[in-house]
Amino acid sequence: MNTIEAYRNHLGEMAKYMSALSVLGWDQETYMPPKGVLARSGVRGLLSKKMSELLISDDLGKYLAELRQADKLTEAERASVYRVGKRHDRNRAIPPELVEERSIAQSQAQAAWVAARKASDFKAFQPHLEKMVGYARKFAELYGYEEHPYDALIEEFEPGMTCRKLKAVIDPLRAELVPFLRRLMDEGTKPDDSLLEGTFDVDTQRRMSRRALEIILYDFEAGGLADVAHPFTTTIGPGDVRVTNRYLEKRLLSGLFGALHEGGHGLYNQGIPAELFTLGLSRGSSNGIHESQSRMIENQVGRSLPFWKFFQPVLAEFFPQFRKTKPEALYAAANVVTPSFIRVEADEVTYNFHIMLRFEIEAGLIDKSIEVAELPRLWNDAMKRYLGVVPPNDARGVLQDVHWSQGSFGYFPSYMLGNLYAAQMLATIKKQLPNLDAAIEAGDLKPLVGWLRENVHRYGAMYEPQEMMKRVTAEELNPAYFVRYVKEKFGAIYKL
Repeated sequence: MNTIEAYRNHLGEMAKYMSALSVLGWDQETYMPPKGVLARSGVRGLLSKKMSELLISDDLGKYLAELRQADKLTEAERASVYRVGKRHDRNRAIPPELVEERSIAQSQAQAAWVAARKASDFKAFQPHLEKMVGYARKFAELYGYEEHPYDALIEEFEPGMTCRKLKAVIDPLRAELVPFLRRLMDEGTKPDDSLLEGTFDVDTQRRMSRRALEIILYDFEAGGLADVAHPFTTTIGPGDVRVTNRYLEKRLLSGLFGALHEGGHGLYNQGIPAELFTLGLSRGSSNGIHESQSRMIENQVGRSLPFWKFFQPVLAEFFPQFRKTKPEALYAAANVVTPSFIRVEADEVTYNFHIMLRFEIEAGLIDKSIEVAELPRLWNDAMKRYLGVVPPNDARGVLQDVHWSQGSFGYFPSYMLGNLYAAQMLATIKKQLPNLDAAIEAGDLKPLVGWLRENVHRYGAMYEPQEMMKRVTAEELNPAYFVRYVKEKFGAIYKL
């Protein structure tokens, strides 16, 4: 067996462990009984340890050393050696026993978060969160960094991004969008969203969300839809990409946009070639690029006027009270700007403010300038500063997101970056597909999904985010596209 074959076999074994972990994680969040947490955490911990051992093994190091000198690799194989090599080198610093220990704590923290959120009791979750913050700090030191310990954690989700670079993006965004938000609130004409008030049967919402996923070409032969407390998408392997969603009786569009968001993630993963799964390249370019796909489907498509011209009769099929509602009224109601408590319910103008405050808090937690016990107060202070609102309780404030219970510190900036990447990509897409709006209005997502398949999805994790953006849009990240998109769209809706 030559080196590249041995390397592929090694990565194939790692992919099987990842598949098993994905199944167990999906089951824990969807159908597993609460009393199964302790046993499940032990199983997930063991599998995480095994996968970590394979990632940092001397055998893999030997294969990588040889293949870095090889000159007859395919483009995908070269990309695999580069990106898997980075992960190998980075994770060599982390003892497998620590990975297992954190994984066990993670499973227990997730279960504690669900209970604490339901009871709106931060103190019940605090000791679990302190453990997860402790692991994050320890991992940052072991990974190493040049400027800020948070940089070591961002790298896991957005290669090449740092605190300094994020601030360089956030500062102009804040400078442009804070005054624009004030103008919308003070000078704009708020659309009438009272037509969305009422109680909407959850099972009917579930069936409508499934239809929406079919419209955007999510493949149910290679996936599925389940209920969960906090929506997510998981990839079990080629041909098995599952999405989850939640539904609120009093918020009709929450479930619809949640389905479109997770469907965008699902489309990305369903479009990654099977070969890349066995080359360690099935994760997508970065979390931010992944979010660009979900935010594009949710917002640039799902909250657009062409979409509502098509979807209004579909909505009326499930909820007949909308039979006579004009698409333009639904479009305007779906785009009301309201500073609010919940990130996943935020509109496009205010959403990034939710990420900015989380970035600020996370960076402080990791560099130890903030302690866990201070979080409820600091969270509320930041909400007041950024959005002008104060959450009435912990469930609608500091406990609203699952990420910290998972130990995913450094993940949140990906959501903001996803918005920026999506706007920049869409500008390119509309130049190359000038009839895109007409196709969406006809309910035909094939041109858009086909373009994304060809230019983004099929590459999986072959290219890091800035290289991907240059390939797709001919320039690196430029927040000006998002600012222009938001000002043009919402300036028109609010009649500024």
